[in-house]
Amino acid sequence: MGFWKTLFQVCSGTEVFLKLLDCRPGKALLHFLLLLCLLAFVLAWGHSCMAVPKIRTVCGSLFQETGSFRFVPEKGIRTTRNAEKKQSYLLDDQLRFDYYPGSSLTEADIKNWTTPFGLIVMDNGMVFWAENYAEPSSGKYLAAPFLLDQNLVKAETFHAGLSGKELYGFLKEKLEQKPGQKISFLLQEADRKLVTDYLISCLSVMIFLAAWIGMLLLSVAGVFFFCMMQFLWFAAVERHPTLRQILVILIYLTFPALIIAGLYSFFMIPQISPQTVFFTAYLIYYMVIFRKIRLKLNPPGKPEISDDDF
Repeated sequence: MGFWKTLFQVCSGTEVFLKLLDCRPGKALLHFLLLLCLLAFVLAWGHSCMAVPKIRTVCGSLFQETGSFRFVPEKGIRTTRNAEKKQSYLLDDQLRFDYYPGSSLTEADIKNWTTPFGLIVMDNGMVFWAENYAEPSSGKYLAAPFLLDQNLVKAETFHAGLSGKELYGFLKEKLEQKPGQKISFLLQEADRKLVTDYLISCLSVMIFLAAWIGMLLLSVAGVFFFCMMQFLWFAAVERHPTLRQILVILIYLTFPALIIAGLYSFFMIPQISPQTVFFTAYLIYYMVIFRKIRLKLNPPGKPEISDDDF
């Protein structure tokens, strides 16, 4: 069966799982990776669209305080208001803005961050950072630098798993202008629209990466745990599925559980995480599907007919 047909069937009923017993593990794994990419894209697009109005509002408020960003070859990026003064603004409970001209950034500044997201502007460019998806509140960061230099060889990509000290070192090395250095900027000025579009783009990419990796880790944990459960489920049963068949079914069981958890993330309540919803849905599907498999492989015997029945 093709990916779309299989996806529709595993999310709309349970009978198809009996047919999937004969599916190849390689095909199941390919379908699983396709689902991860599809769901990660939907989540990134959906959550980014939800955040756009808020980002535009906070950027508007920010530029009222700092003015636009001017690019001076001898100094780097400077605000039109209080250009040589370190500035920090808590835009909301999720996002902060920090401006560090010259050598004003210190390692203590990073330790004072309390939001999960932030934008840093320094001499040579901007960095959008976020708490690491795998270890929230542990001092690990994702960083998306945007260096405004004409030399494309110096282009930077995303950095993941940076400690506070490593992030500080990266910022000092890459974004702080060195004495005598002169930067050839691609632009002369950055307005609100440029910064807003940059934030939205970075947020979309980070959500995609976080969703893809997060769903992968959840699925691996679910498949491993429930694979171990099979030793108890079929321990006293004469006929049972092979390890290959168990893995195939467990992989496909992640499909409805991931979709339910993904949709829930758009309107989740703080007390219940998407991870909890995933494992709850996975457990329910697991119990229903493997009961069907158990009955198929070990159908109940016909009742014996005795003389008392006549």
